[in-house]
Amino acid sequence: MKYTVLVVDDELEAQKRLLLHLGRLDGLQLLEADTNGKEALETIRLKSPDIVFLDVEMPEMNGIDVLANCNPPYPYIIFVTAYNQYAVEAFEQNAVDYILKPYTFERIQKALDRAIEMIQKDRLASINENFKELLFSLSRNNKGNTNAIFINRIAVKSIGETTFIPVEDVIHIEAADQYVEVCTNKKKYTVRESMDKLEKSLDPKSFFRTHRSFIVNLDCVSAIETVDKHISLVKLNNGNKVKLSNNRKQDFKAKMNF
Repeated sequence: MKYTVLVVDDELEAQKRLLLHLGRLDGLQLLEADTNGKEALETIRLKSPDIVFLDVEMPEMNGIDVLANCNPPYPYIIFVTAYNQYAVEAFEQNAVDYILKPYTFERIQKALDRAIEMIQKDRLASINENFKELLFSLSRNNKGNTNAIFINRIAVKSIGETTFIPVEDVIHIEAADQYVEVCTNKKKYTVRESMDKLEKSLDPKSFFRTHRSFIVNLDCVSAIETVDKHISLVKLNNGNKVKLSNNRKQDFKAKMNF
Protein backbone atom coordinates (compact mmCIF):
# COMPACT_ATOMS: atom_id res chain seq x y z
CA MET A 1 0.00 0.00 0.00
CA LYS A 2 1.28 3.48 -0.87
CA TYR A 3 0.87 6.48 1.44
CA THR A 4 0.39 9.88 -0.21
CA VAL A 5 2.76 12.54 1.12
CA LEU A 6 2.67 16.33 0.72
CA VAL A 7 5.68 18.59 1.40
CA VAL A 8 4.97 22.24 2.25
CA ASP A 9 7.88 24.70 2.52
CA ASP A 10 8.40 28.18 1.08
CA GLU A 11 12.15 27.57 0.65
CA LEU A 12 12.74 25.71 -2.61
CA GLU A 13 16.07 24.24 -1.50
CA ALA A 14 14.46 22.89 1.67
CA GLN A 15 11.67 21.40 -0.46
CA LYS A 16 14.14 19.66 -2.77
CA ARG A 17 16.19 18.29 0.12
CA LEU A 18 13.17 16.81 1.86
CA LEU A 19 11.71 15.39 -1.35
CA LEU A 20 15.09 13.79 -2.08
CA HIS A 21 15.09 12.06 1.32
CA LEU A 22 11.48 10.90 0.90
CA GLY A 23 12.26 9.64 -2.61
CA ARG A 24 14.68 7.14 -1.11
CA LEU A 25 11.87 5.46 0.84
CA ASP A 26 9.51 2.80 -0.47
CA GLY A 27 5.73 2.87 -0.30
CA LEU A 28 5.25 6.62 -0.80
CA GLN A 29 3.42 8.62 -3.44
CA LEU A 30 4.82 12.17 -3.39
CA LEU A 31 2.46 14.98 -4.37
CA GLU A 32 3.64 18.22 -5.96
CA ALA A 33 5.05 20.38 -3.17
CA ASP A 34 3.36 23.59 -1.96
CA THR A 35 5.05 26.83 -0.91
CA ASN A 36 2.54 28.46 1.46
CA GLY A 37 -0.20 27.65 3.93
CA LYS A 38 -3.17 28.57 1.73
CA GLU A 39 -1.90 26.34 -1.07
CA ALA A 40 -1.42 23.54 1.44
CA LEU A 41 -4.98 23.78 2.76
CA GLU A 42 -6.36 23.63 -0.77
CA THR A 43 -4.21 20.59 -1.64
CA ILE A 44 -5.23 18.85 1.58
CA ARG A 45 -8.89 19.54 0.78
CA LEU A 46 -8.66 18.31 -2.82
CA LYS A 47 -6.22 15.39 -2.55
CA SER A 48 -6.50 14.24 1.10
CA PRO A 49 -2.83 13.29 1.60
CA ASP A 50 -2.11 10.75 4.31
CA ILE A 51 0.96 12.57 5.63
CA VAL A 52 2.05 16.21 5.40
CA PHE A 53 5.58 17.47 6.09
CA LEU A 54 4.88 21.07 7.02
CA ASP A 55 7.07 24.12 7.60
CA VAL A 56 5.98 26.63 10.27
CA GLU A 57 7.07 30.09 9.13
CA MET A 58 5.53 30.65 5.70
CA PRO A 59 3.81 33.49 3.82
CA GLU A 60 -0.01 33.71 3.63
CA MET A 61 -0.61 31.30 6.54
CA ASN A 62 1.80 29.59 8.93
CA GLY A 63 1.94 25.85 9.52
CA ILE A 64 0.23 25.93 12.91
CA ASP A 65 -2.78 27.68 11.35
CA VAL A 66 -2.83 25.12 8.53
CA LEU A 67 -3.11 22.32 11.08
CA ALA A 68 -5.81 24.20 13.00
CA ASN A 69 -7.89 24.77 9.85
CA CYS A 70 -7.79 21.27 8.39
CA ASN A 71 -11.12 19.49 8.00
CA PRO A 72 -11.84 15.75 7.97
CA PRO A 73 -10.30 13.51 6.79
CA TYR A 74 -7.36 14.89 8.78
CA PRO A 75 -3.82 14.31 7.51
CA TYR A 76 -1.01 13.22 9.82
CA ILE A 77 1.17 16.31 10.24
CA ILE A 78 4.96 16.27 10.72
CA PHE A 79 6.46 19.71 11.26
CA VAL A 80 9.88 20.37 9.75
CA THR A 81 11.13 23.80 10.81
CA ALA A 82 14.03 25.89 12.04
CA TYR A 83 11.94 27.27 14.91
CA ASN A 84 11.54 25.36 18.17
CA GLN A 85 9.11 27.73 19.92
CA TYR A 86 6.03 26.23 18.24
CA ALA A 87 6.62 22.65 19.38
CA VAL A 88 4.24 22.68 22.37
CA GLU A 89 1.41 24.22 20.34
CA ALA A 90 2.00 21.72 17.53
CA PHE A 91 1.74 18.70 19.83
CA GLU A 92 -1.33 20.18 21.53
CA GLN A 93 -2.97 20.06 18.11
CA ASN A 94 -1.96 16.40 17.70
CA ALA A 95 0.98 16.77 15.36
CA VAL A 96 2.77 13.45 14.77
CA ASP A 97 6.29 14.84 15.13
CA TYR A 98 8.31 18.06 15.22
CA ILE A 99 11.64 18.01 13.40
CA LEU A 100 14.17 20.81 13.71
CA LYS A 101 16.41 21.81 10.80
CA PRO A 102 19.06 20.75 10.02
CA TYR A 103 17.94 17.14 10.10
CA THR A 104 19.24 13.79 8.89
CA PHE A 105 17.69 11.21 6.58
CA GLU A 106 17.38 8.89 9.59
CA ARG A 107 15.35 11.53 11.48
CA ILE A 108 12.93 11.90 8.56
CA GLN A 109 12.59 8.14 8.29
CA LYS A 110 11.86 7.82 12.01
CA ALA A 111 9.10 10.46 11.83
CA LEU A 112 7.60 8.82 8.76
CA ASP A 113 7.61 5.39 10.42
CA ARG A 114 5.80 6.92 13.40
CA ALA A 115 3.16 8.48 11.15
CA ILE A 116 2.58 5.23 9.24
CA GLU A 117 2.28 3.28 12.50
CA MET A 118 -0.34 5.77 13.73
CA ILE A 119 -2.25 5.55 10.43
CA GLN A 120 -2.34 1.77 10.62
CA LYS A 121 -3.51 1.79 14.24
CA ASP A 122 -6.19 4.39 13.54
CA ARG A 123 -7.46 2.51 10.50
CA LEU A 124 -7.70 -0.69 12.52
CA ALA A 125 -9.54 1.19 15.27
CA SER A 126 -11.88 2.65 12.63
CA ILE A 127 -12.62 -0.83 11.27
CA ASN A 128 -13.41 -2.02 14.79
CA GLU A 129 -15.60 1.02 15.40
CA ASN A 130 -17.46 0.51 12.14
CA PHE A 131 -18.03 -3.11 13.13
CA LYS A 132 -19.46 -1.97 16.45
CA GLU A 133 -21.74 0.49 14.67
CA LEU A 134 -22.93 -2.28 12.36
CA LEU A 135 -23.75 -4.50 15.33
CA PHE A 136 -25.49 -1.57 17.01
CA SER A 137 -27.55 -0.89 13.87
CA LEU A 138 -28.50 -4.54 13.57
CA SER A 139 -29.51 -4.69 17.22
CA ARG A 140 -31.71 -1.59 16.86
CA ASN A 141 -33.39 -3.02 13.76
CA ASN A 142 -34.05 -6.29 15.52
CA LYS A 143 -37.29 -5.60 17.41
CA GLY A 144 -36.83 -8.64 19.58
CA ASN A 145 -33.41 -7.51 20.77
CA THR A 146 -33.05 -4.37 22.90
CA ASN A 147 -29.43 -4.98 23.92
CA ALA A 148 -27.69 -2.22 21.96
CA ILE A 149 -23.90 -2.06 21.96
CA PHE A 150 -22.30 1.14 23.33
CA ILE A 151 -18.73 2.04 24.20
CA ASN A 152 -17.62 1.89 27.82
CA ARG A 153 -14.48 3.95 27.33
CA ILE A 154 -13.20 6.72 25.05
CA ALA A 155 -9.76 6.40 23.45
CA VAL A 156 -7.57 9.53 23.53
CA LYS A 157 -4.61 9.24 21.15
CA SER A 158 -1.40 11.21 21.60
CA ILE A 159 2.16 10.73 20.40
CA GLY A 160 3.27 7.25 21.42
CA GLU A 161 0.35 6.65 23.78
CA THR A 162 -3.39 6.01 23.86
CA THR A 163 -5.29 6.85 27.07
CA PHE A 164 -8.65 5.22 27.81
CA ILE A 165 -11.28 7.22 29.72
CA PRO A 166 -14.13 5.23 31.32
CA VAL A 167 -17.39 6.81 30.17
CA GLU A 168 -18.64 7.00 33.75
CA ASP A 169 -15.82 9.47 34.47
CA VAL A 170 -17.01 11.83 31.74
CA ILE A 171 -18.84 14.94 33.00
CA HIS A 172 -19.57 16.47 29.62
CA ILE A 173 -18.29 16.65 26.05
CA GLU A 174 -18.03 19.81 24.00
CA ALA A 175 -17.26 20.61 20.39
CA ALA A 176 -13.89 22.28 19.73
CA ASP A 177 -13.48 23.15 16.05
CA GLN A 178 -12.67 19.89 14.27
CA TYR A 179 -12.14 18.01 17.55
CA VAL A 180 -14.13 17.37 20.71
CA GLU A 181 -13.07 17.96 24.31
CA VAL A 182 -13.96 15.24 26.80
CA CYS A 183 -14.16 16.74 30.29
CA THR A 184 -13.72 14.78 33.52
CA ASN A 185 -13.26 16.01 37.08
CA LYS A 186 -9.50 15.64 36.71
CA LYS A 187 -8.71 16.77 33.16
CA LYS A 188 -9.92 17.89 29.75
CA TYR A 189 -8.92 15.61 26.86
CA THR A 190 -8.86 16.52 23.16
CA VAL A 191 -10.18 13.74 20.94
CA ARG A 192 -10.03 13.53 17.14
CA GLU A 193 -13.70 12.67 16.67
CA SER A 194 -16.98 14.27 15.57
CA MET A 195 -19.80 15.06 17.98
CA ASP A 196 -22.30 13.13 15.85
CA LYS A 197 -20.25 9.94 15.80
CA LEU A 198 -19.42 10.13 19.51
CA GLU A 199 -23.06 10.75 20.40
CA LYS A 200 -24.14 7.61 18.53
CA SER A 201 -21.58 5.50 20.38
CA LEU A 202 -22.73 6.58 23.87
CA ASP A 203 -25.63 5.00 25.76
CA PRO A 204 -28.60 7.41 25.54
CA LYS A 205 -29.72 6.23 28.96
CA SER A 206 -26.63 7.91 30.41
CA PHE A 207 -25.77 10.68 27.93
CA PHE A 208 -27.84 13.42 26.31
CA ARG A 209 -26.95 16.01 23.68
CA THR A 210 -28.27 19.25 25.16
CA HIS A 211 -27.00 21.42 22.32
CA ARG A 212 -25.22 20.87 19.01
CA SER A 213 -21.97 21.66 20.87
CA PHE A 214 -22.58 19.78 24.15
CA ILE A 215 -23.24 16.25 25.42
CA VAL A 216 -23.76 15.72 29.16
CA ASN A 217 -23.58 12.74 31.47
CA LEU A 218 -27.09 12.66 32.95
CA ASP A 219 -25.74 11.35 36.27
CA CYS A 220 -23.70 14.55 36.57
CA VAL A 221 -26.59 17.01 36.09
CA SER A 222 -27.38 18.98 39.24
CA ALA A 223 -29.83 21.64 38.00
CA ILE A 224 -31.49 23.40 35.07
CA GLU A 225 -31.28 27.18 35.02
CA THR A 226 -33.67 29.30 32.97
CA VAL A 227 -31.97 32.56 32.01
CA ASP A 228 -34.90 33.80 29.92
CA LYS A 229 -37.50 32.28 27.61
CA HIS A 230 -34.86 31.71 24.94
CA ILE A 231 -31.87 30.58 27.02
CA SER A 232 -31.52 27.65 29.43
CA LEU A 233 -28.43 26.18 31.01
CA VAL A 234 -27.64 22.75 32.43
CA LYS A 235 -25.60 22.94 35.63
CA LEU A 236 -23.23 20.03 36.26
CA ASN A 237 -21.98 18.70 39.56
CA ASN A 238 -18.49 20.11 38.96
CA GLY A 239 -19.94 23.61 38.74
CA ASN A 240 -19.74 23.97 34.97
CA LYS A 241 -22.74 25.07 32.92
CA VAL A 242 -23.59 24.12 29.32
CA LYS A 243 -26.25 25.32 26.91
CA LEU A 244 -29.64 23.62 26.55
CA SER A 245 -31.32 24.21 23.19
CA ASN A 246 -35.01 25.04 23.24
CA ASN A 247 -35.79 22.28 20.73
CA ARG A 248 -34.11 19.72 23.02
CA LYS A 249 -35.55 20.97 26.29
CA GLN A 250 -38.65 18.77 26.44
CA ASP A 251 -36.71 15.60 25.63
CA PHE A 252 -34.13 16.54 28.25
CA LYS A 253 -36.81 17.07 30.88
CA ALA A 254 -38.31 13.68 30.02
CA LYS A 255 -34.88 12.07 30.45
CA MET A 256 -34.57 13.73 33.85
CA ASN A 257 -38.18 12.80 34.83
CA PHE A 258 -38.93 16.50 35.16
